Amino acid sequence: MSTHQAPNSGTYHLCKSVSSPSILKKCGAKSINNVPGRKVHFDLFNNIKIMLLNYNRNNDEDKIYYNNLICDIRDSATEIKDFELLKLLQDARNCINILNENLKLFVKVILILKWMNRSDEVVNEYRAFLLEVCTAHNYYTKFAIEQLVACFSQVDNAVYDRVNSMPSEEEERGYLNVHRILDALLKVVPLAKDLLMPAFQNKFPYKNNSADSHLHYVHNLLYVTKYEPSLRKDILSLIIKKLVEIDVHISKDELDRLESNVNIETDNIFSMDIDDNIQGKPNKTETQCFSHTIDICLLRLFVYMKTTCHNIVDSLVWDNTKSLYHDLLSVFENEILPTYNSCYIQYVIYYFLSFKMTLADNFSNWLWKKCCDVSSPITLRQAAAGYLASFLCRAPFVSNNVLKNILSEIAFWCNNYINNVDKSVKVVTEELLREHAVFYSICQAMFYIISFRHQDLMDSKRNLKFMENLRLSKIVTCKLNPLRLCCSKVVDHFAYITKIYQLTYCYSVMDSHIRITDQTIKDEWLYSFFPFGPYVLPRSKNLITPDLYRNIEIDFLNFSKTTGNISHIVSSLPDNNMDISPSMVLSPSPGKIDWLGQFVYDSNKPIFHQYYFTLLFFVLP
Repeated sequence: MSTHQAPNSGTYHLCKSVSSPSILKKCGAKSINNVPGRKVHFDLFNNIKIMLLNYNRNNDEDKIYYNNLICDIRDSATEIKDFELLKLLQDARNCINILNENLKLFVKVILILKWMNRSDEVVNEYRAFLLEVCTAHNYYTKFAIEQLVACFSQVDNAVYDRVNSMPSEEEERGYLNVHRILDALLKVVPLAKDLLMPAFQNKFPYKNNSADSHLHYVHNLLYVTKYEPSLRKDILSLIIKKLVEIDVHISKDELDRLESNVNIETDNIFSMDIDDNIQGKPNKTETQCFSHTIDICLLRLFVYMKTTCHNIVDSLVWDNTKSLYHDLLSVFENEILPTYNSCYIQYVIYYFLSFKMTLADNFSNWLWKKCCDVSSPITLRQAAAGYLASFLCRAPFVSNNVLKNILSEIAFWCNNYINNVDKSVKVVTEELLREHAVFYSICQAMFYIISFRHQDLMDSKRNLKFMENLRLSKIVTCKLNPLRLCCSKVVDHFAYITKIYQLTYCYSVMDSHIRITDQTIKDEWLYSFFPFGPYVLPRSKNLITPDLYRNIEIDFLNFSKTTGNISHIVSSLPDNNMDISPSMVLSPSPGKIDWLGQFVYDSNKPIFHQYYFTLLFFVLP
């Protein structure tokens, strides 16, 4: 006979387990075994086995004892001592052969016990019970997997000295116990793998859950890829999909706040985290919690990619890198590229591509092929054009040869497109924009690339000759008139650069600028976005800036030194009515924006304010 009095308080701080049948949930004062000060008795082996056998025979009296046993085990789940839990698990194993579906409550109440941070003897006995019951009765496998996966997001709230919110040593020990059992289960039950991804999906923390629970869950899913690499692409896709749902809820105000605090020291951030944990994070808004969640989860993903692709001496392992590239590219195509208004999730693939120039070159070529793929949806082709332009301008690890090759292909494509359709164009209308939206997006990408990579593209006579062969004059003067319909800030910069280098003259075309005012049409057919905007998440930004990011502000300073007086520069530019909204300028991905510009002239002489030209360089993403 084993007898124990459940103590008033437990020694474990882990969060409660996941959903289970109603009898497995505590019902307060009205529970079945509601007897004040009741002692829990486990007449182990003989009595439990006899009770289960009698319950199988539909003995009404034994049903009451059975239900009370379930509630006793449930209510003492965390308070039960290790030696008593060990004995319970051992005797439950001796009943494996009779644990049919009629006894599912007994099996489930054993599986939901708090075991992961218990002694090694308890952990091993729990492992043996779970594996044996799933092997003998495979209909318990789904519930067993769900219980194991639910452990991945359990957070010990008593821990206050985390580093980057990562699990403590004790939490890590518990997680490793879960992974060992899950790994063993996948080996002994072949069908378990098919149940794993649905369980990962169902148990993923909701976006409003704590940042720590998200990080711990992501951390554990990434660990699964070590012993089940065939699931890596699906796991990465799930993680990115869930982080996208959080990323798109980060508001512009939060981006402004982060950008204004880019110089916060990491030590101060950690101190604030400790205080927040103690006080329950009372001062954080929802969007601040979202940005914190994205920050620490991206940092974990960056570290995962780094360790996967590099050995202990920090040398790139090409086979591992190539395999991960294909997985990430698939995830990017399916989850990131179609995403509207994301802020930072696209930096997952950006950081990975920095490992080797070949990766960045291949990705650039892939984006260009996506732009030209007539079988792809128009919106994806437009998004690919925005990604291509932003990536070529921001990534310092893209070779100049690839930059010039892609620019040459873009110009060639645009010229061919004009040859095919320009004769049929008479008047630039809103209907024209609908029909040729991809053309305008690709032209806008070309204008953007030339504007902000002009120093690399025109630093020698040979390169100037290359630029002359792009036939830019034909593109800007065609009847489709992309200068009238593309983002006015990009057009302004492009017009000035091409005038300086005498490649083409855009202002005569811009003089006849036509304004399309229907905001719905603008948003629907040509959204302007450049997704790799400034990276300001405080914990993970050091992996991106400054080494892996070309800063437009630096480019502007170099540009002003080589071109002379700013007042002389701006005197030749037309006045802009600032019709493009701040959402396009400050949001690094597709937004509802006013992307069409209207130029205003005084008499026939262009007027331009000096401060606007300065703003043009500093705020354009």
